[in-house]
Order: sequence, then structure tokens, then C-alpha cells
Amino acid sequence: MARKKAGFYNEDPISGSAFQLIIELDEQEMRCMSKTVDNGTIVAFEYFSLDKDQTEDWNDIFYEIKTISKLFNKNYKLVTCFFCTPESILVPEKFLTATSAEDYLNLIYGESSRMEVKYEKLLATRSFINTYRIKKSLAELLTRQFIIFQTSHVYTSLLNDVMIRRKNEEQLVKLQFYHGHFIMAIFKDAKIQMIQTFSFKIAEDAVYYIIRAAQQFGINTEFAIVELSGMIDLNTELYLQLKKVYENIEINSMDANGIMFEVNKEYPPHYFAPFFKLAL
Repeated sequence: MARKKAGFYNEDPISGSAFQLIIELDEQEMRCMSKTVDNGTIVAFEYFSLDKDQTEDWNDIFYEIKTISKLFNKNYKLVTCFFCTPESILVPEKFLTATSAEDYLNLIYGESSRMEVKYEKLLATRSFINTYRIKKSLAELLTRQFIIFQTSHVYTSLLNDVMIRRKNEEQLVKLQFYHGHFIMAIFKDAKIQMIQTFSFKIAEDAVYYIIRAAQQFGINTEFAIVELSGMIDLNTELYLQLKKVYENIEINSMDANGIMFEVNKEYPPHYFAPFFKLAL
């Protein structure tokens, strides 16, 4: 079952040959925005909850979305879907071959004939390839829905953004929150040490993973900077516990444009910042 949680729109037009549709998708939620191709102004934003059970497939979910969305049934010059999936690894470019990407993913996450392997270069390092996989059925469904369609991965966008903006940090922990999971990336001496997705139900679970990673990679919690963004309320138990672990927490957002001004009236500026950065 798909449920529309928010929708913000400029006056028409919000679709057509002058616009790009950007989608961010995980197992629990989907976010969509339309932006102008010429100047990057964001003209529409939609946010969906996907209450998907074991018997429901993506065809059912997409059918429901199309009945309640003002963006999905339109035409665009280009459609890009960013997958926020945990089945991703960074591979040094020199070790990547036509078959090794799938071998690496199978080794870490297990073999599956239902997955499609994709990879993309990290422009911020030019030495690592983000290798990831998505469900074939989902990729085929998106291809049928949109004529001109391309895929990417949230890890690639996150790493490129952080490593370009903060390339000289000695110790940096990036935390990007969603409902029920978060992405943690650790940088030390300006080099990526890890990036991984963690699921959690209560604050203590998330804090445990964050503390354990700091111990594993030798992060000094009194010295390191934590950059925080995404769907986390700053007056919740989770944030209060994070402040007890790390002394230097910075909230990351971005300058608003277009419909973002209306979105930021109802949500904190950092809440959807990771998604809006996908439009840059």
C-alpha cells in the first residue's frame, strides 16, 4: 500500500520536455521531485510511505502511486531514480572487471538471480567504483513506466558531496537518516573508511552502531566532526543520545530554491536536504 504523506507544487507547468523527474526509493518510502533542466529550479515535491508486505509486489505499489501522484503519469526529458539500498560495496577501479562486480556482491550479500548489478565511478576520488544491485523486476517496471530512464545510487551522491565539500577533514562521520534506517560514512585523514546502511527500531540500536563503528575505526568522539542530515528530529531521544557520544555535531542543510521554500515551512531544512541534493 502506498500513502502520500506530502505534496508541494508550483503553478503549472511542472512536467514536460523542460523538466527532469528525480526519484529516491527504498523499501519503506519514495520521494519525487520535478526540476527544470535549464536552471535546476525545483518545481514540485512528493513524499510517499510504502507499507509493503510480503504478498505485495512493486506493480501494486506503483499502480497505487500513479493514482495519487501528480508527477508519475507525466512526461519528462529525463527520469533518474536513486536507489537507497544497502547492497552496495566500494571496489577499487583496478580490481573491477565485467564479472568481478557481481562476484563481490554475491560474496557479501549472497547469490540471487533476481538482482541486476550496476556500478558507477566516484568522481570525488576517481579510484573507487560504487558497485550495487537492485531487483530486476523493479528496474523493468521503471523502464516500462518511463521512456528515458537512468539509475544511480544514494551512496555515490553522498560520497561525492561530502568528499568535495570536506576533503580536508581529519575525522568526519556523516550520518544520513531515514525512517527505520540510516547511512553512516566514516572518513579519516580525508579518506573514506566505510559506508554502510543500518536498520534500527529504537534510539539505542542506532547509537550502538554509531559507537561500535567509532571504536572499530579509531574515531576520537571528542575531536571528530559529525555531519547530520535527513529525517531526524532534533528534540528526540536519538539526537539527545548522539550529543552524549559526539561533542561536535553539525546539522547539514542546503540553500532553498523553488518549491523548497514551501517544504521548509513544514519540515526542518535538514530533513529533506539529502534528497534535494540529488538535484544538484
